[in-house]
Formats: sequence, C-alpha cells, structure tokens
Amino acid sequence: MGNGCYRNRLRLFWRRVHERLSSLQEDQFDKSERDLAALMSENEPRKNLPVPASLLMAMIWTFILLFPLLLLLDPGMMADRGVMWNALGMYYVTLLSTMLMFVINQRYFVPKFFFRKKYVKYFVGNSLVLIFVLFQREVVTFLTSRNSGEGFAEFLGSYCFSAARNHFSIWTIITFVIVLSAICFLCIMISMFSRQLIRAFITREKNKASLQYELDFLKNQLSPHFLFNTLNNITSLISFDPKLAESSMAKLSKLLRVMLYQTSDKFIELKDEVDILLKYGELEKLRLSESFDFQFDTKIGNPHCQIPPLLMMPLMENAMKHCVNPNGKSFAHIRITQDDEKIQFRSENSNYPRKPKPGASGLGLATFKKRLELLYDGKCSYNTWTEGNSYICDLVIFLK
Repeated sequence: MGNGCYRNRLRLFWRRVHERLSSLQEDQFDKSERDLAALMSENEPRKNLPVPASLLMAMIWTFILLFPLLLLLDPGMMADRGVMWNALGMYYVTLLSTMLMFVINQRYFVPKFFFRKKYVKYFVGNSLVLIFVLFQREVVTFLTSRNSGEGFAEFLGSYCFSAARNHFSIWTIITFVIVLSAICFLCIMISMFSRQLIRAFITREKNKASLQYELDFLKNQLSPHFLFNTLNNITSLISFDPKLAESSMAKLSKLLRVMLYQTSDKFIELKDEVDILLKYGELEKLRLSESFDFQFDTKIGNPHCQIPPLLMMPLMENAMKHCVNPNGKSFAHIRITQDDEKIQFRSENSNYPRKPKPGASGLGLATFKKRLELLYDGKCSYNTWTEGNSYICDLVIFLK
C-alpha cells in the first residue's frame, strides 16, 4: 500500500514536471516565432549576406579567447613580463585544453560513438585525448621554465625523468580524468537536449501543418454545404412564388458576396460573423409561413473581436432546419452575447426534427464539432438538450 502510494505520488510529480517543461518549451517556441516575425516584417533595406554557422561559432570562440586578456593584461603586471607571460601561458594552456576536449566530444565522439553505442571507441578516443592533453601540458611547462640552450633532447632526457616527476602525480591524472568526465557528461546532455528540442520543434511544425491543412479542408466544406441547402430552398419557391424566389436570390447574392471575400481569412470580426448569420436567418425565414416566430438578439461588447469564419453557421442551420412544425407554430430564437471573457451562442427552437434521408451524411454538425475540437480544444463548451417541445443548443467560447 505504501509503495503504491509512493509510486503514484512520484508519477504525479513527474507528470507535473513534464507539463511544466512542455509549457515552457511551447512558450519559448512562440516567443521565437514572434521575434522572427518581427524581424521579417522590418522594412529597412538590407543586403542579404550569407552567413555560415561556422563563422558565428568562430566569432564566439574568438570572444572566449580574447576576453580574459582584459583581466590578465593588468598594467601593473607589465613591469614583470616573466610573471605575466607565465600566468597568461598557463591560463591559455588550461583553457585551450578544455576547449579541445569539449569540441572533440561535442562534434565527433558523442554523435559518432556514444549515440551509436560504440562505447569502446568512445572510451579509447577520450583516453587518447587525455594522454595528449597531459603531454602538451608537460611540453608547455618545460618551454616556460627551461634554461637557455635546452631543447627537445633535454625534454626527453633529464626533464621527463626528474623535473616532470616533481609536479606530475597520480592526483594530476585524477584531476584531469574528473574534468574530462564532467566535459563528457556535459556534451552528452547538450546533445540529448538539442536533439530533443529539434525533435519537439519538428513535431510541432508537422502538427501545425496538419492542423492548418485539416482546417482549410473543413472550411472549404462549409460554403458548399450551406449553398446546397439554400439553393434547394430557392428552387422550391420558383414554381409557386417567383417574386419571393427572386428576392431570396438577391439576399443570397449579398450573403455569398460577404462570404466570398471574408471567409477566406483565418479570422473575421464578430460583427461580420453575426451579420452573416442574420442574413442567413432572414433568407430562411422567407420560405416559412408568416406564423413562424424568428428572433435574433445580440449583445456584443466588442464587435471587433476575432472569430473563425462560419464557426456558428452549422448551429444556425440546424436551428432553422429542425424547427418546422407542419401541424403547429414553429419558432427559432437566437441569442449571441460577447464580453471580455467569452462568446456565447444560444439557440432555442421548436423540436420537430426531420427523419434523415437515406445517404444523408450530416456533414454540417460533424464538421462543426471537428472544427471546434481543432480550434478550441479545452477552451469551449458545447451542449444540447431538449425541454418539452424545445431543442436548446448552447456554445460558449472562452476568450481567456
């Protein structure tokens, strides 16, 4: 019982950590996209000079190498050049040795050996690097402390068997092994995080591309579906009321003109969406009896609020299509409200649904639900229910 509780807590902890890191990663991706968009939107004329990544890396390493000179070349040390050059030489020996171990591991050993599970080659390669670093340390120490006239023969002779032993011990090797191990661990972590970051970015871009393709496909289905229903209604009017059919066609022309120029955008203003729904309701009302009770109320706090085009059209169509009562009074009441926190579409209509025809696909509501899931997953509420002879639909989109 105790172990199970501990595992559940640990699992919950790691899930929260994962969610937090995912959120931070997504925020960083969004910030990078905004920065890139701002950079691309600059209108200042510039010549596009190709800059290879190696040039940027060379500039970074140059800065790393030159910056310590500001600290080491102290004017007070200029009087004693021996002390200055000895300190500067030993500092750069250590710095260059560390850079060498880091670059070789980062560029070659880790990607070509470690991640390909060639651990023996990885260990042997780093061992050779360690031997080389220790050897060049002794060479530099000899060159900075040798007497006049001593050369390579003295280094291999008296120095290696006497002087080197005085400052070269097992602790020297242990220290360099610890440093090399830390560098190897750091390079492995950097490579793992870099690969994970690139993989996450590519996955994100693939999902965005797939989402945009699916949204475009769904949006392209909306207009033909609406047009098909409306033309059927006008066709039914031609035989017994040509003037009404002509008036309906004029209204349809105005509505299609609005839809043609606005629904191709990713978002439109809420007032334009409301205007489309109202024109559609008035168009549908013309084919119904005079007793039909149609109400369309709005309370919009910000008419310029952005919303995907034709998002609520399937709900409007559904309310107008299933409200017709051949034996009694029909009604459809639509109310759209908007404030800083949410947009709400609420419809209440007489509940007399038609029997589905053979082969009917129900494309409108199916498309609406899919669009809603893709655009507002977790940020919306959609419910339908019946009360007596009324069918109620309630859609709430949360803006915050």
